[in-house]
Parts: sequence; structure tokens; C-alpha cells
Amino acid sequence: MAQYSVEVGKAANEHETAPRRNIKAAKEPLVRPVGFSCSTVYEFAMEAFQKNKSRPAMGWRDVVEIHEETKEVTKRIDGKDEKIEKKWQYYELSHYKYNTFQELTSIMHDLGRGLIKLGLTPEESKLHIYAGTSPKWMKMFLAAQTQSIPVVTAYDTLGEKGLIHSMLQTNTNAMFTDNHLLQSLIGPLEKTPEMKFIIHNEAITESDKRYGGKLYQNAFNAVNKLKEIRPDITIISFDDLLKLGESARDEISTFLPKENDTSCIMYTSGSTGDPKGVVLTHRNIIAGVAGVTDNVQGFIGIRDRVIAFLPLAHIFELAFELICFYWGGVLGYANVKTISSASVRNCKGDMEEFQPTVMVGVAAVWESVRKGIMAKISQLPTITQKIFWTAYHAKIKMKRYHIPGGDSLGNLVFKKVKQATGGHLRYVLNGGSPISIDAQEFVTTLLCPMLIGYGLTETTANTCVLQPDRFEYGVAGDLTAAVTVKLVDVEELNYLAKNNQGEVWIRGASVTSEYYKNPKETEDAFTKDGWFRTGDIGEWLPNGHLKVIDRKKNLVKTQNGEYIALEKLESVYRSSTFVQNICVYADQSRVKPVGIVVPNLGPVAEIAESNGILKKGDDVENHLHDKKLQNIVLRELLKTGKSQGLIGIELLEGIVFFDEEWTPQNGFVTSAQKLKRKDIFNAVKDDIQKLYG
Repeated sequence: MAQYSVEVGKAANEHETAPRRNIKAAKEPLVRPVGFSCSTVYEFAMEAFQKNKSRPAMGWRDVVEIHEETKEVTKRIDGKDEKIEKKWQYYELSHYKYNTFQELTSIMHDLGRGLIKLGLTPEESKLHIYAGTSPKWMKMFLAAQTQSIPVVTAYDTLGEKGLIHSMLQTNTNAMFTDNHLLQSLIGPLEKTPEMKFIIHNEAITESDKRYGGKLYQNAFNAVNKLKEIRPDITIISFDDLLKLGESARDEISTFLPKENDTSCIMYTSGSTGDPKGVVLTHRNIIAGVAGVTDNVQGFIGIRDRVIAFLPLAHIFELAFELICFYWGGVLGYANVKTISSASVRNCKGDMEEFQPTVMVGVAAVWESVRKGIMAKISQLPTITQKIFWTAYHAKIKMKRYHIPGGDSLGNLVFKKVKQATGGHLRYVLNGGSPISIDAQEFVTTLLCPMLIGYGLTETTANTCVLQPDRFEYGVAGDLTAAVTVKLVDVEELNYLAKNNQGEVWIRGASVTSEYYKNPKETEDAFTKDGWFRTGDIGEWLPNGHLKVIDRKKNLVKTQNGEYIALEKLESVYRSSTFVQNICVYADQSRVKPVGIVVPNLGPVAEIAESNGILKKGDDVENHLHDKKLQNIVLRELLKTGKSQGLIGIELLEGIVFFDEEWTPQNGFVTSAQKLKRKDIFNAVKDDIQKLYG
């Protein structure tokens, strides 16, 4: 059997496996991308940009207008049906506009000069980026690298408490933000006297009539309020900062960082407690880019178009955008709200407009894509549905048994499905959280191969990326060439090194060495000789691939003394067509877990109607607390669980429906779509007690 990783030493003792590396990095791990000589993010950017000069580097769309539509829906309030109005926003966008690599080189240097002219000091100041993913986010990040100014990142949905914590802990004195977030800075700026400069992404001008002038008015009012509470702060637009830098070209030169300087302090929006600041040096980031690129070298390159929409404050997106520069591909910025054509007017959605060849996403995105496709299929005539599913299963069998013609069959039957994503996807990648094999197989069969990646903020998104030519379902895949990995006994859970299982420990140039000003967390997570304890449970497969099988922190011991893995169960049950999202809750005094389910309303309405619970035209949301409906959906979830190998205590005892979607805005998930379990549980605590009772 071919080996994809090799032992690079002996096990330190019987409680851990021998350390392993990617077979290509057997002698030593990578510290910089192949073919590059860079040691810092600045040097990396200059090498990549000079190599690709006149090629397009990044594209974006301007918001032309926001259209608002009002619809009347029926809601059951206090036992009575009442008609209420709901408002939906639809976006009208321009075609994509582009900067070349050469233009990006000038922009990043001019913005860097602008920061110094504004009043920031190399090495001493820090630039806080508190904004949504956009080309201006990346431009500001690169600008800071030209002047050795560390960047502090915070999710645009971090919340006031977390944002204040990150501002105070880092003593940040400058911030880049979006116009619509200016209002949310009023509270934080009263508590952060070190902050002196606010840079906002768009000009605030009375001539901006979009959305009935509300975009201008809201930003204008926010700026006035900020000036009122903090008259000492300088507030400037991105474009004016750029002009400031352009005027200082003969006055200010670059102040270049060194490889062990801090490039970025990335705050992770944890599901409990204050967010932790992961310190990423230039060396960490360069090695991180090197590790991932080596796994897909030769498969992705200069011809590729990568759609960018995940939060840039998450290491997964930041690493992949930098990697795109290395490939020489073009980044197309998108927005979760406009990525499909469902929420736009007078234009195509981002996917159809940009026509990406590569897309990275998290499990929640892929489950949403899958369910959207399933909903469209269910609306087709019965005979068309039969043709579709016959072709689907035929393609799977042909691929499994290496029978030629499967792709041609798929292209013929699945053409319309592919068009919804632009029609040109070659590879998609899931990271951030586990995904069910069902969902991976579905996307792979209909669209293109879904690769799995596994990494953490602390490892600069490095541990594994499944190489396309070694494709198999359900594994994290090949170790990246930047890391060394071993598995260590977790005795209390019976994951033992002698069985090639244990907690994943990682070492390498891409691995951070500390949490910012947090010695206790640093000591808990890192060994003295540099191993990072991930908290994830892994297993070495016979071919040297790594499979992530559990998570220490989300393992719960039930009444009979056995452990269940919450994230594993969620990835399986989330693949049900009736589930938009799910949080599995296990009470230690009970034998089985229960599911807190955000329903996928279309399929739930159909099954409710077919079982006589719902009359045609009625709103299914009025019936979500109907015990009969919950039991019907529970039976469907149990079928899904059993079909994917769940047994005994992994099967749900019951479910409760959650009345609203979980979003970072309402506080039930983080920006990386990780569940805030405590908040979700507290919202339906009484329902769960009744269910168990």
C-alpha cells in the first residue's frame, strides 16, 4: 500500500505514536513556498505580485442599489393566527471590477504610507481590522505589512464585549471598519482611550442615494456621534487614506518587518469566555502558505478563479487568499447575502457572475448548497426526478468501480445544477468543522470533488489537505508539508496510541508559540518543546492519512458511562434534508441525547402536509411545536443516523424545533459557524426538560 506520510523518529514513549510528516517533507518540513525565497508576508506578496504583474489579482462588485420588499406572513401568536409584515432586502450589484497584481502593489504601498502619514508608528502601532470580507480588508492587511504594523483581526460579528476585549488587550490605536459598523463602535470607543484613528471603507457623501439615502444617513449619524463622544479621534475614508499615501511617495519609505515579528494577532470568537488572540509571526504565515500550497501543487494554479466570501478574520479564509496570490489565480470577492441569485435583483448572484473554479467553505455552507439543490429537484416532474436520481446513483457506482463515462453522464444530466454555481467549479474544499460523508458525496457527484482540510488558527490553517489524486471520502487527508504530527493517549476516552489513535499534537514553523498576553492558556495548550495540543482526536489510517474522529471538549459521558461525540452526531444529522442546523445536547443523567433543530422549512412543510398536519397554503412555522410533527421528523433523522452507522446511544431520544435561524448576529453561532451551545440550550431549556421528562 502506498504511504502518504512517514515516521520521522521514534515514539517518545508507549503513550504516543511516532511523529509523522508528509512523505515529501520526510527530511525536513517546509518553511516557505516552493520556488520562493521570502521570509515575511511583505516579501511573499512582492514575489507573488512581481511574478504575475499584469494579470488580474482581485475582483469585486459595487452595490448599485438595495431593494426592499414587504411580504405578509401568518404567525401564531398566543394561540391565534395573526398576519404580520416581513421585510426582505435584495441587492442590485455591478459587474466585477478588477485590480491587477501591479496595481495591488502600488495600492498596498500607498495605503501603508497613508497609515504613517496619518500618525501610526512602525512596530509600535497596531491596526485593528473590524470589517466584513472585501478587497479593502485584504488591501489594509497588506498595507500594514509594508510598514511593520501588526494587524489585529476581529470578526465583524464579535459583539461589543469581545471587541472591547481585543482592543484593550492589544492597545490598538487605529481601526479599519465598514460604514455600517460605525454605529457599533460608539460603546467600545468610550472604553478604549488608546484608539485614535478610524478608517471607514466607503466615502460618506450626501449624493449617495442608495436605499433611499439610508446608507449615507446612517453612516453620517454614526460619525457625528463618534465625534461627539471622542472629539480627539481622526475619522477618514479608505479613499482619502489612499490619497494621503500617494501624496507622500517621496516622503515616506517602507519599514520592513523581520521573520519573527508579529504579522497578525487573530482573535478567535470562542463559544465560551473572552476571545483568545493567536499571535502569528511572519514566519508562521509564510510556512502556513507553504504547507497548503504544496499539497495541491500542480492541481490549482494560474488559470483558477477563487471565490472569496468566508470571514477574513478566520485563518481558513486569510490563508487561502494569500495562497491564491501564490497560485497567480484571481480572487473574486462575494457576500453570503448575494452569493446565489436568490437575494439579488436585476443582476446575477456572485457565483453565476464570477464563475469560480475553486471554492472553499465550511460545513454549514455545503449543507445549505445541498439542501437548495434537493429543494429544486423535489419540484421537478416525477419522471424527471427519476431520471436525475438514476443518473446520480449510476455515476456513484461508475466512479466506485472505475467504470469510464461517469463524468460525461453527470455533465449531461446535472448541467443545470452546475450552472447555479457558475458552471466551472473544479474543486471545492471543506474546512472549519466536520461534514457528513453523505454531503461530501453529494457535492462531489453533482458539482466537483470536495476535498477536506483540517487546521486551526494556532497552526495557520495547517495540518491536512486531501490531495486531489489521493481522493477518498471522510478523511482529513495528507499532512501538509509544514507540520509534524503525533497522536497521544487520551486514556479516559480509550483512544490509545497503540491503536494508532489519540489527541492530535502538532509542531512546525506554521504553529504559533503563544496566545497574546495569556500565559495560562499558552501553558495549557503548548508543551515546553513546542507541541500544540489541539484537543482533537485523530487516527492514523494504514496509508498514512489522518482521520479526525472526535473532539475532546465536545465529548459527553452519558448515564451509562459511555461517551458520545456531539460534533460527529451533528455532522450526520445535519445531512438530513429536514435540518437546516442542529445542536445535539446530552444530559449526563440520561442515556441518550436530544436534538435542537433549526428546521429546513420547505421539506418540513411537505412532510407535514402529507401527514395531514398542515393544510395547503398554511404556514408550517405555526406547527413547529406540534408533537406529531416533531415525532415524524425525528423518525426521519433516526433513518439518516442509522444509514450512516450511528447506533445505540448515538440515536436521538427526541427533538425540539428552534423558532429562528442561528446567525452570528443573533448570537447563537460564531462567525465561523461554531455553535454557542450554552446559549442555544438556554433558549429552549424548558422544552428539553419536557422532552426528557
